[in-house]
Amino acid sequence: MGEATPPPTALVYVNGELRPAGETALPLSDQGVLYGAGFFETFRTSGGRAHHWRYHQRRLAAACATAGLTWPQRALAADEERLAEVVAELLRAAGAVDAVFRYTITAGAADGGPAEFLTLRALPAAAPVEGIAVRVLRLRRDNGEWLPRPKSLNYANAWLGARELARRAATPHDEGVFLAREHAFVVEGTRQNIVWVRDGRLCFPDPALGAVAGTALAWALEQGVPGEAVRATVAELAGAEAVAVLNAVRGVTPVAELRGEDDAVWRSEWRSARHPVIERLRAQWSEALTATARGRGGF
Repeated sequence: MGEATPPPTALVYVNGELRPAGETALPLSDQGVLYGAGFFETFRTSGGRAHHWRYHQRRLAAACATAGLTWPQRALAADEERLAEVVAELLRAAGAVDAVFRYTITAGAADGGPAEFLTLRALPAAAPVEGIAVRVLRLRRDNGEWLPRPKSLNYANAWLGARELARRAATPHDEGVFLAREHAFVVEGTRQNIVWVRDGRLCFPDPALGAVAGTALAWALEQGVPGEAVRATVAELAGAEAVAVLNAVRGVTPVAELRGEDDAVWRSEWRSARHPVIERLRAQWSEALTATARGRGGF
């Protein structure tokens, strides 16, 4: 479930330079290493172009502003033209048409400035057409730094959730679902937001419960389907018309099965993939990827 580490010979972008991954390192004095002081964005490309970067840039800028972290001069995050150039160079060096990218910015050393780097990994295999299984995690979601929750380097809770899922999952496509510590409301997946359909509305967990402010969720709520932030139990989730998980890499993935903390089946043979709302969102995501590839909306 962890993110793949670039091979030593792969190129990465670090503080304004392209270098072999095996020749890069963060100083031990970097506050990102010492305290998890930093933020990151994971995005994919389509046709070699960054997909929906504006959503990532907006979330990253808000997180850095709240933390008082000033972007480096000529930061990739603030320079879309330079970001596009670096993305193209890394893809070319990797011999890939498209990939998953991670942009990270740290607070740097206390007596220096912020540090930034950009790495890439292969796109994941496609999920089963009819959907995946989700398993309720025994580990509870922590509260995060602030609301809306940033995508920060303080990632231990999600990392531990992913490790729990890896021990329990039947397939690599399974996803875990965090519950809140109080009242056990549904919060989010280990790497994805969760949504469900009820009475024609796209429901999602109340952001006050501590879910990451997902970029794919933000996009989905702009697609014309009425949305509603709610507090729901696992039993209420099991009663939904359809369920899906969302993130910036996979887009909209339907859920076909729900299992509890003991792996007992709460619901199986969900036809989420064939629900009109989920079908519509999946089609719109595909259209958005095509638009990015054609240079009409990547940024």
